[in-house]
Amino acid sequence: MTMKILPLLLLALMAVLFAVTLGRPEAWAGWINAFAEAGMVGALADWFAVVALFRHPMGIPIPHTAIIPRRKDEIGDNLARFVAEHFLHPEVVGRRLASVNLAANAADWLDSPAGRSQAANLLARIGRSLFGLFGDEEVRAFSGRLAARQLERIEPAPLLGRTVEWLIEDGRHQAVLTQTLRIALVTLNDNRDRIRGAVQRGSPWWMPGFVDDRIVVQLLDRIETVLLELSLDPDHALRRDFDRWAQSRATELQRSREYRAWGERLKADLAENEALRDYLAGLLKAFTEGIRDDLANPDSLLRSELERLVGSFAAELARDPDMQLWVDGWLREAAVALVEDHSDAIASLISETVRSWDARETSRRVEAAIGTDLQYIRINGTLVGGLVGLLIHAVKIM
Repeated sequence: MTMKILPLLLLALMAVLFAVTLGRPEAWAGWINAFAEAGMVGALADWFAVVALFRHPMGIPIPHTAIIPRRKDEIGDNLARFVAEHFLHPEVVGRRLASVNLAANAADWLDSPAGRSQAANLLARIGRSLFGLFGDEEVRAFSGRLAARQLERIEPAPLLGRTVEWLIEDGRHQAVLTQTLRIALVTLNDNRDRIRGAVQRGSPWWMPGFVDDRIVVQLLDRIETVLLELSLDPDHALRRDFDRWAQSRATELQRSREYRAWGERLKADLAENEALRDYLAGLLKAFTEGIRDDLANPDSLLRSELERLVGSFAAELARDPDMQLWVDGWLREAAVALVEDHSDAIASLISETVRSWDARETSRRVEAAIGTDLQYIRINGTLVGGLVGLLIHAVKIM
């Protein structure tokens, strides 16, 4: 409000000076009168120009006034076109990103305590939102229907056959077998006493206990020896038999009608088993709620682990210039592609948003945002007009 009053006071001062000095014979009065007269002209002209941007001066619909409310839509279109051509152009974005080492800067930021904390907080918020979706009954019901439809399209037997075939490639099935054998060895050794007790309880009453013990020990030792040999010898004969068996099962699962029928029966049983569906739904709900609640906890273990992983990633990225180049190139290509595909949509969004604004409200907000500068324009117009008046007066009396 003070800034709006100041130009008016200055205009009033020019008017008073003009009236006081008008017709006076003194030389100094002529100079002041010329300054005041030109100052009033400048003040009124700039007042008209400023007001004409936002409304009709004195409510009179003079042509080419109320420019902003009258041409709001055109201004929005021009702004959108300017942004699209000068900010969202693929060459501009690509050139700008080419001059910045994004990966190195990101690694430096993520390696700092503040960066790690902010990144972990962001990931935690995203995680809470995603896992929170499954807490909604409608989302769970939708997910269940979607899963059921996808299950209908799956052929279990061929899928299992292709999985076995994938495991056979590069000997992955042998690695699975080795790990299974190791688990079997540990399980066998941990349960020797239980096996011995079970054998003794099943033996005839007349069988001496030491005989049972001897038989069980020999049997378990032999089984352990075979399992150990299989786990340590990659060329064992039984492993070759396992190769042939696995390859045969992979082929039969994909081609055999019997296996296909078995797979369809299994799929139908799963789809119709309401107790199993409820159990799996309960597990999913408990799991997602547990994750969500932990991420919301200030002392979250998952959040701490996320922060540690962010720090490890940043340190590794900082040590690997080749990866930095790859990341920079990928980000640059992704950004350019994004701009190419969506710059028109962004420009259209800007244009449509401006079009949706109320003309008077838009004018009021723009005027409020730059009001101080507009008042200085009026003040400067008054003073510059006065100086021009002095210059004209000087020319006249020369």
